[in-house]
Amino acid sequence: MDSTNVYAYISIIALLVCIPPAILIEGPQLMQYGFRDAILKVGLNKFLSDLFLIGMFYHLYNQLATNTLERVAPLTHAVGNVLKRVFVIGFSIVVFGNKISTQTGIGTAIAIAGVAMYSLIKANMEEQKRKSAATATS
Repeated sequence: MDSTNVYAYISIIALLVCIPPAILIEGPQLMQYGFRDAILKVGLNKFLSDLFLIGMFYHLYNQLATNTLERVAPLTHAVGNVLKRVFVIGFSIVVFGNKISTQTGIGTAIAIAGVAMYSLIKANMEEQKRKSAATATS
């Protein structure tokens, strides 16, 4: 099975496992307060279309992440994930005008520095491997 099929099966199994406890534990409050209040605020059509779109985009995001992980090394995927988070933080600051707390600023700086150090170290290691291979063949 390829990553697309694995993700599809995992999603279906997760849905079947998670729906019963979610309905038992949170169902009454969700129906009474969550859905009702949301529908009253934005209307039934907007609520259902937004719910569908959120679910679809989240599914597509996870599908893309699963397919990407199949094609690249796990460490490369992790670095890309860190960069994605840095991009999201930067995007929210620029577009939505969100203020950065000291903690967020420090975390973002650490993430960027970590990715930069990883990239430099990996590039140096690959260069050394190339030099060693070139020396061994000469």
